[in-house]
Amino acid sequence: QEAIAVGSSFALNKDDYILPMHRNLGVFTTRELDLEKLFSQLMGKDGGYTKGRDRTFHFGDMNKKIVGMISHLAAMLPVANGLALSFKINNKKNIALSFVGDGSTSEGDFHEALNLAAVWELPVIFIIENNGYAMGTSVDRTSNVTELYKSGLSYNIPSEPVDAMNVIKVHRAVAKAAKRARDGEGPTLLEFRTYRYKGHSMSDPAKYRSKEEVESYKDQDPIEQVKKMVLTKK
Repeated sequence: QEAIAVGSSFALNKDDYILPMHRNLGVFTTRELDLEKLFSQLMGKDGGYTKGRDRTFHFGDMNKKIVGMISHLAAMLPVANGLALSFKINNKKNIALSFVGDGSTSEGDFHEALNLAAVWELPVIFIIENNGYAMGTSVDRTSNVTELYKSGLSYNIPSEPVDAMNVIKVHRAVAKAAKRARDGEGPTLLEFRTYRYKGHSMSDPAKYRSKEEVESYKDQDPIEQVKKMVLTKK
């Protein structure tokens, strides 16, 4: 899922706010947080941001415009709305970007946030990281609408699917949405279609999918795509 965080972050200005999730390491590195402190955090060391109490991204850095994550992931979208509303009230050109997983699109916070952002025409970007399985249940077992971007269309929000295995496509989609927001045209919903090679956590053996399926996605790996792009570019 690396292309999502990196492509999205580079498409924004440094003073735009980002509300990340568990796997958005690329947000923290593109915003140039101290790498020793950051990787101490990931290893649960005392030198990390939460001083060894945690080894994931349950922290933020307001100097870098990164808002600390709430594990109930859809709960971050209303926070993004609050930030976006403050920008609009104060006539600022900043925007807020918030990530949410495919599983969280079934939560009330997701739909309430979309509705409010649409009604108030807020400068906010909502990104669905759709890796197909949430914590282990496939999208088609939790929703009759498996093309998740269509949720935004019901609130009259410009919405589209994006091949999130390609960092250039991610960057272009977010840059386009950011321009809309800065021009006063309101929110955008992007469904970034990606993949997670391993289970949701260390305790998840991911038996709900085949080895063949996992292998089929490795040809599309975002890092491998960048390698090929660099090596073949003339």
